[in-house]
Amino acid sequence: MGAKKNVKPMFSLARAAVEFRESSISGRGVIAKKAFAPGDVIVSYAPAQRRLAADHPDAVAAAASKITLLADGGTVVVIPDTRTPGGWLCNHSCRPNATLFASGAGRIQCTRPIEAGEEVTIFYGWVSHNEPARDPCRCGVPECRGFINFDLSDDEVDNVEIVDGRIQSEDEAFRQRLAEYGAFLESIGQEHVRGVIATAIARRKATRGQ
Repeated sequence: MGAKKNVKPMFSLARAAVEFRESSISGRGVIAKKAFAPGDVIVSYAPAQRRLAADHPDAVAAAASKITLLADGGTVVVIPDTRTPGGWLCNHSCRPNATLFASGAGRIQCTRPIEAGEEVTIFYGWVSHNEPARDPCRCGVPECRGFINFDLSDDEVDNVEIVDGRIQSEDEAFRQRLAEYGAFLESIGQEHVRGVIATAIARRKATRGQ
């Protein structure tokens, strides 16, 4: 017999209150089959998954899929088994109605009232490097930013310091851009993405030997 794979079923899809079907945004999405109120858990992020140490070679390779999830304080990477649909199919929106929590097995939780038949969306909060147009956004909401990713150039990284987890820069244009993005994040309840940006800067500076 072959080695048993480390794939963990997290819940029964038969009891799910969502369906996974074609989305008006992109590909397959997560569609509510019932109404949800803020605070309601909608669906597990990865009903079937592998959990690997963050520095495991398979975890590093899987990051390119953009559907892995850092959990347990960034020490564990959750890799969804894509044969089993789950919250990892949620599309991005610049006005999301849900958010992703990385604790435990990962879950999608409602942040604004969702009606039956409405698509469940989250804010990806991706950070890119020297690729400002990497991830075009197709959410279609009036306040759409045009791109999913917040991009950092090498020049911006070079002129930034992280002090007590806060981003400090002498570049006025970058400070203004960061302030505008921070205000946008606050307006949609995604302030934690500021920490993602700070972490991305620290890692980028480390790889550049700064």
